[in-house]
This record gives sequence, structure tokens and C-alpha cells, in this order.
Amino acid sequence: MRGVLSARSNRKVSLIETENFCTSILNGDIKDIEQEKTVVDVFSVFAKKPQNIGTEIPRDKIRSRLQIPSQYFIKRGFSSDVLDKFDIGLCLEKNKPMYNRAVAPVYDQNDRYIGCVGRSTDESIKPKWLHSKGFKKCVLYGLNLAKNSILESRSVVLVEGQGDVWKMHEAGLTQTVGIFGSSINDDQLLLLEESGALNIVILTDYDEAGEKAADQIVKKCGRRFNYYRPIISTKDVGEMSVDEIKQDLYPQLKKFGILVN
Repeated sequence: MRGVLSARSNRKVSLIETENFCTSILNGDIKDIEQEKTVVDVFSVFAKKPQNIGTEIPRDKIRSRLQIPSQYFIKRGFSSDVLDKFDIGLCLEKNKPMYNRAVAPVYDQNDRYIGCVGRSTDESIKPKWLHSKGFKKCVLYGLNLAKNSILESRSVVLVEGQGDVWKMHEAGLTQTVGIFGSSINDDQLLLLEESGALNIVILTDYDEAGEKAADQIVKKCGRRFNYYRPIISTKDVGEMSVDEIKQDLYPQLKKFGILVN
């Protein structure tokens, strides 16, 4: 069905557009339709939904608890603008687990707060990275800020960590999201399907673990997307300057036909 719709419209149609077309023809929600088992197995791809674990804590309230932007990350080469964009700041509340850590709040695609990740600002504080209690890797980091760019470019850039996301956004690649490590799970795959992306640019680290991660992403996502693995001059995009990212990546992405700012 997706292939037919793409041919008719003379462009590649996303999975979510295909779902909307199917539901309009069937006059109902796909998950409510009873058919032969083989058909149900196909429709189950659309019926699955990501976990909804967002809280009702307003983003403004989260920001008010932090000293933004984080001086710790400014000293490590990130701009104050991008840190402000992602609400990155120091926690000064002594009775909180994240006290004296540079905190990166995590939101779902609808700006609902789900937890945070804290980096110790003093090397004597262990562990170096701390997740908030009950944190689950069921979102794509930065999707709330990247979703419009993903729709516009029909592409998503996947990186491992939060710092990688910040650096890519600084460089104008605002369709970038993070997967919190080196593997992608079912909930994150569903979010990719719903994002409207047709292309996935895989920028996991360029080491053995990162190459395994890239292979896992392609295997997990299957034939749903087109995949690109650009060549970069370092192991980690988070270690690159904005100028290096533009010099290394922009020509390659344009060659792939991916819109960049």
C-alpha cells in the first residue's frame, strides 16, 4: 500500500501517511478491525503505540528549578543558546538527588517531562552520570524540538548521547535526536514511524560499539526507511566543532538528497 501511494503521488510516502489512508478507507481504527490472522499481523504494526509516561509537570516549572545555561557544559564547548534551548542547567536544590549536577531534562514529543539525566560537576561525585528514579529509555531525546524539522526534511539523524544532539543542533541539523546509548528499542522505533521520516542518517560513534549499534538500528527498523551512514573525521560527532560538522556532513547529506539548513 505504501508503494502504491508513493507511486501515485510521485514521492515517497511515510508509514504514518499510509496508516491514515488505510483507516480512511476502512472507516475505523485499525486496531479495532477483525480480520484473518495474517492481516491482523500486518495491521499490528500500526496498532502499536509508544508508552505514555509523560508527567503533567510544566516545562516552565522544570526550567525554574535549574540555573540555565549550565556553566559546566559551556566550559566544554557548547553554546549558551543551545543549552538554553534544551533546558540544560545546574541543580542547586540541596535536598534533590541531582544536587550540584548539570541536568538535562528529558521530554516526550509533546513536551511532557519524563525524567532527567545529571552529569556531576565535581569529579569526586559518583556516579559521573545519574538518571532520575524510574527513568525509561522509551523516548527519543530532543524529539520535541526536532519533530518539525524531521517532517520538513523527511529525515531524522540518530546519535547516541545528549551532547551529540546539542552539537548537531548547533550546526543547524535540527532533525537530530538521541537514542540514549548504542541501541534502539521498540518504543523508539514506533516514534520514528510516527515522525514522518523516510530517511535515517545513522551517526552512532565510529568505533566497534558504534558500528554494531548502526547494524542493530538497520536490523531493528527493517525496510521501513532509507539508511545513510556518512563518513566523519572523528569517532564521535559530539567531539566535532560546528564548522567541522558543516564541512564533513553537509555535502554528504545534500548528496543523499537530505535537506539541511
